[in-house]
Amino acid sequence: MSTTGYGASHVAHHTPGEHARLGTLEAAFDPGTTRVLAGLRLPETASCLELGAGAGSVAAWLAAHRPRGHVVATDTDTRFLRFPPTAPVRVVRHDVVTEDFPPGSFDLVHARALLSHLPDRDRVLERAARWVRPGGLLVVEDLCVQVVDSSPHPLLRRVAEAGERLFHTTVGTDLRWAHALPRRLRGVGLRDVRVRTTPGTVGDGSATDAFWRATLDQSVPAHLAAGLLGPGDVEAVRALLDTPGFTATALTMVTAWGRRA
Repeated sequence: MSTTGYGASHVAHHTPGEHARLGTLEAAFDPGTTRVLAGLRLPETASCLELGAGAGSVAAWLAAHRPRGHVVATDTDTRFLRFPPTAPVRVVRHDVVTEDFPPGSFDLVHARALLSHLPDRDRVLERAARWVRPGGLLVVEDLCVQVVDSSPHPLLRRVAEAGERLFHTTVGTDLRWAHALPRRLRGVGLRDVRVRTTPGTVGDGSATDAFWRATLDQSVPAHLAAGLLGPGDVEAVRALLDTPGFTATALTMVTAWGRRA
């Protein structure tokens, strides 16, 4: 196995606590994701592809809302993908970077918190668009940290910058790639492109706060080993988050979607 990349990183599926961390991501962002998906015009027998399905909540939602269709839920590591036997879900171990699907296979292709972590992410986006049938939809969601650049809290900026550098050096992640998602979708030939952003607030006890803290906690050993943060930085930012009345926006989830002509 490679010593770099998502599968060998501090957020790999085999890392202790990763299933719980993915649960905090679902709690934080499933409401926004499902609001977008519920508003799409999909046939009752829709064929849906869930790329990088993670712990499976979106695939489960799709299966529940299109019981006459079917869902293909993929990941390079499928250990967390468990569904009732009657659910119209097929779990496939699949590497989106190297493995293909036939063009026009799906009414909906959805990916969340996936493409920004991948090498050749723009090429993967082009391929994902080809897997959509004419008239079908591609929905891409990814986290973006650009909002923290203007934070009035130097410590929060420092820790966010360290996290961005850690993900970039260990996984290859670009946590600013999603900022231009609408343009990127138009660039792969989609029409009627729409976008919405979900703010990730911290310090307020929200679901996004829980996700941010879980990611920080799981990243601490890698931060310390790389010298990006020291023990004092970690304790200081935890104290900041626990300060009564403190709240800030530390990231956004950018959701963009469009229809294939």
